[in-house]
Amino acid sequence: MTTNEALIKQNFISKVLLKNGNESLSKELKVKVMNMRIKLGKVRKDFDNDVQEAVKDLTPEGFSELAQKAERTEEEEAKFQELNKKLNDDYMAFVIERGKDEVDITAELTEDEYSEIIEVNADNDIEINGQKLSAPDFLEALYSLFVEKD
Repeated sequence: MTTNEALIKQNFISKVLLKNGNESLSKELKVKVMNMRIKLGKVRKDFDNDVQEAVKDLTPEGFSELAQKAERTEEEEAKFQELNKKLNDDYMAFVIERGKDEVDITAELTEDEYSEIIEVNADNDIEINGQKLSAPDFLEALYSLFVEKD
């Protein structure tokens, strides 16, 4: 799977409830979900660290100084906008390429494990990246990411 796919899976698996009221996942499934969270979380952490390092390395000379100025002349503003565009373009190119990197992680659920997750997460409305998802939409996405085979 690619880093992008792992990051998407990490967003979703982190929202799975292990326990909800009297309902609880089996001990084995809790362990499996936690292992997936840990492995996918490491991919996210590595990706975030790489992006931070890239921003440091990609930041054009003079950008930081112009960014900190409270007031810029027209010439300085034009230069700042030019440097900002270059940084954003380089940043996006890096993120796109880095997201294509392959990671060796297995993060799949069986139909039975998914059914068990449904029982505990049937009313688990979530929010991912500012986007609210109802429990049925969340569970449908979870199925397509972790169970469905192409």
